[in-house]
Amino acid sequence: MARIVLGMGLSHTPQLHTSAEQWDIRVEADRRNKSHQFRGKTYDWDGLKALRQDEKLGDEARVEHRQERLKRAHRSLEELAKLFARAKPDVAVIVGNDQHELFDDSITPAFTVFWGDAIQNVPRSEEQISRLPAGISIADHGHVPAQAAVYPGAPKLGLHIIQRAIADDFDVAHSKILHKVDPGHSILSGIPHAYGFVYRQVMKDKVIPSVPIILNTFYPPNQPNVRRCFAFGQSIGRAIASWPEDCTVAVIGSGGLSHFVVDPKFDRAFLDALQKGDVDALASPGEALYQSGTSECKNWITAAGILSTTSLKMNLLSYDPFIRSEVGTGTGAAFAYWM
Repeated sequence: MARIVLGMGLSHTPQLHTSAEQWDIRVEADRRNKSHQFRGKTYDWDGLKALRQDEKLGDEARVEHRQERLKRAHRSLEELAKLFARAKPDVAVIVGNDQHELFDDSITPAFTVFWGDAIQNVPRSEEQISRLPAGISIADHGHVPAQAAVYPGAPKLGLHIIQRAIADDFDVAHSKILHKVDPGHSILSGIPHAYGFVYRQVMKDKVIPSVPIILNTFYPPNQPNVRRCFAFGQSIGRAIASWPEDCTVAVIGSGGLSHFVVDPKFDRAFLDALQKGDVDALASPGEALYQSGTSECKNWITAAGILSTTSLKMNLLSYDPFIRSEVGTGTGAAFAYWM
């Protein structure tokens, strides 16, 4: 029977793969953004500045603080890579999300299980790069290799997860091919960055067979809620436990925490609830807080649902607010493992 031997949760922010000074490249776009989502409401730059002036976030955004936090996060990420190498799992189940990299408004499934034989990770074309906001493509090396790569899928386990999900009343979408509905619109080729980050930073390009679980966390109106994500994870956990093949499995949630406006209070409460396995506390902030980039916390929640079917316990390696501006834009960066 299959056994889950390791779990992980990690933030895949591009800030990890740019220097502390390069974080400023994104600040001009932050200033122009009229719809920053923060604690269930929407603000422009000036509105955020007025709201958060007492937090003195300009001090938090100083380069020396950025550098300290980057060093701590990189140490945590390296520790996860070492744990993965020591565990030597046979297969990985990776929970992430899509940001119009695979899907667009022609179709956006709430839950998708990829069960193809091959997973492509392809550098962006110059034309794709030209459509990106400033400061994004310079971090691509964190999740995309210099040359196109093809990784092994785990189709038998993927099919088993789909069948179990259907039996558990989850009407999941499935995919065997990484297809572009509109290549001219897409901003990436192949697997989304949530997964490429894991292949590059945790597996160190020595990629084992994997099943990507793709959530629609970002885009209304069919985002699955917190409880549904946790329950879906439990279904996946039951599928893994009942898979007859003798193998070991790693479970990885890739994304989060709060962004594109950092909310340390939310992040710390989230991590505490996750560590306790308290689904009520995870759901209590309400869906309005799980929007924009913060919605990626649901990747961790789904992974935690999978891991709740085991005896593994969560251990937090680090949490740091990657604040890049005086209004608190950036990413909450956290790294944890279950053993």
